[in-house]
Amino acid sequence: MKKSMRAGKTLFLIVCFCVMGLTACGEKTQESTGEEAAVSSISVNKDGSISSRIVEDFGESYYDAGGLKSMIESAIADYKGQDSTAQVTLKKCEASDGSVNVLMEFADYKSYAGFNGENFFAGTIQAANQAGFDLNVTLQAVSDNADLTSVSKPELLGMGDNHIVIFEAAGTDGAEAQPMRINCFDEILYAGEGVVAVGKKSADVTVSGGYGMIVFK
Repeated sequence: MKKSMRAGKTLFLIVCFCVMGLTACGEKTQESTGEEAAVSSISVNKDGSISSRIVEDFGESYYDAGGLKSMIESAIADYKGQDSTAQVTLKKCEASDGSVNVLMEFADYKSYAGFNGENFFAGTIQAANQAGFDLNVTLQAVSDNADLTSVSKPELLGMGDNHIVIFEAAGTDGAEAQPMRINCFDEILYAGEGVVAVGKKSADVTVSGGYGMIVFK
């Protein structure tokens, strides 16, 4: 089994446990199609919400899709019991032809980070600095519209109204890793090591362990 870099630690662990541990045949749902269903991803939306998609191929032809859905819903209920302000929704849970496709939506980055137990931020650079995130990094330009070829902390602080995604990249424990995609609502300007732009608003994370950063408009 290949590991995704990370698109929600809690969600990924639930998917692994259910698919590998629950072998009773469940009802199959219609297979998702299209590019959005092809890779695990985190999408940062303009309204501040976060969409998290897990796509995993476990090399089996049967899944207990109902059991997986129940486990995710139980995890959401448990988390909401700990944080009554959290807004987490399961939007899709499909299992078909050897793959699982799960989509969840979070009202904000704090709900995503809290549910998954991860260090994660999505917002303005100014807000990230005020929240105490370490911006002592060097990021490289990935867009022709970037003003500089690279930026470090002083330049980042001067771009306070621009947006930044800070995410924790999972270690692979020696296993082969699949890239995890970050989708942004505007053009990506700069990215850190191990982050490769695959479009104006999307980038794949290939770094294993540590933190990644993406700066966009």
